[in-house]
Amino acid sequence: MVSTIQLTFGVYLLILLAIGAYFFVTTETNRLSEYLLADRDVGAWPVAISEVSSVASGWTFFAWVGMGFLTGIHGLWFSITMIFIIVFMYRYVGSRFRRQSEELGSITIADHLSLAVEDARLSTYVRVVATVSILLFMGAYVGAQIIAVGEAMDTGIGIDYAIAITVGGVIVGLYTMLGGFNASIWTDVFQGILIFVAAVTLPVLMIAEIGGWSAFVTEAAAVEDAALLEMSAGLAGQAFLLSALGLVTFAFGTIGQPHSLMRLQAIRSERLLSPASVISVSFQSLRLTVPLLIGAAGRVLYGSVDNPENVAMMAIVDFFPELIAGVLLAAIVSAILSTSDSMLLVASSDFTRFYEEKIDPSASPAQLILLGRGTVGVLALGGVALAFVQPGTIFEIIEFAYVGLGATFGLPLLFMLFWERTTGEAVLAGIVTGLVATFGVGWITPEHYSLFVWPICIAAIVAVTVATSSSGTDVADVPDPTVGDAPAADD
Repeated sequence: MVSTIQLTFGVYLLILLAIGAYFFVTTETNRLSEYLLADRDVGAWPVAISEVSSVASGWTFFAWVGMGFLTGIHGLWFSITMIFIIVFMYRYVGSRFRRQSEELGSITIADHLSLAVEDARLSTYVRVVATVSILLFMGAYVGAQIIAVGEAMDTGIGIDYAIAITVGGVIVGLYTMLGGFNASIWTDVFQGILIFVAAVTLPVLMIAEIGGWSAFVTEAAAVEDAALLEMSAGLAGQAFLLSALGLVTFAFGTIGQPHSLMRLQAIRSERLLSPASVISVSFQSLRLTVPLLIGAAGRVLYGSVDNPENVAMMAIVDFFPELIAGVLLAAIVSAILSTSDSMLLVASSDFTRFYEEKIDPSASPAQLILLGRGTVGVLALGGVALAFVQPGTIFEIIEFAYVGLGATFGLPLLFMLFWERTTGEAVLAGIVTGLVATFGVGWITPEHYSLFVWPICIAAIVAVTVATSSSGTDVADVPDPTVGDAPAADD
């Protein structure tokens, strides 16, 4: 017999499909930029909320809750660093990046780096390596999200894991195929509201179950083998330094998340970046801190569990009526799907642009849009396959992809935007080094590899720039972001 929680969740999935179908039917999609960037006509609120939703993912309600369960508020080292980086990206990177993106006609970060390199041969190398990197890192990222969907539906609804990951992968693939970036944006807005409800409601009820805030603080402080309410997590000396720096350098990956950078490319006007930043930071602050409290409260309530990453699911089932549990479970899975759709769209975009630029320049817009939709479907199935293999925890897989994307794309972009001497050879060196260093250092020292990837990649970009500054390939100039931007329309 179908339970109330299963029925509620099923209705939610149908709503997501309806959103994708709506944009498929009502949106006139004649150009690739319309499908992949909503024709650069997205307002501040949709951009900001969808940006938060797109990075919330299985990380927030699974991996980050697990971190809170094991180490409490120690994870704030990551959270605080990431908030500062988000402000930097909106305040200093957004205008430069959006202006240059529109002038170059770039749709994704890989596309952008390739088009910015003026030598055709070198540009081809950049596009090939960047596309391979996107497919590898995004494939891992999507797989992690579908694993989270499977665990959520298995733990929360009682649906078999294999069925759950198949259903989750098919649903996100379908609505993204149908609606493109518009569907991704507006499902993210819908999901972002549910994420907010879950993030606020769940820890309040868990702490109330413990006996209120004072009781929670007392019992959390009494937990053996864990300093849940100390940012040191009970560590000292070298152990603390390595752990804190590991979290800080992990957060640096924020500079190169393609699904977030696409929002900066798609926003209607540069002047909307300021209000969008306020909205984004507000929501990000919530989703980066509250899950740690959920995890810590779960440690007090449950003591020990087989998988700390499932604590939020367990609490929802235990402390809410079935109807509300179904809605909140939908909110959790929405965070996961909102990341998956964005990642599928980014990877599809880069493969489609590679096809257009290097394989069939005569391909029509209709053919490219069809290829883009087909690529989304194939990548969704690939994510399902990876979820069956399940090569690591959600935290481990996302950390690998997050740092890899930041080093491979974020660093070359920042150097190109802010250091005039940066050459095309240095951009290529940064992408290649980011890809190789992420895999190589991750294999050699998986526990601390985020500490070493960044200095290696920075050194490579600087060294190649210095070596080629007099004879290397130029990159596109960065337009002045203070001149010529049209007044912002209503968001």
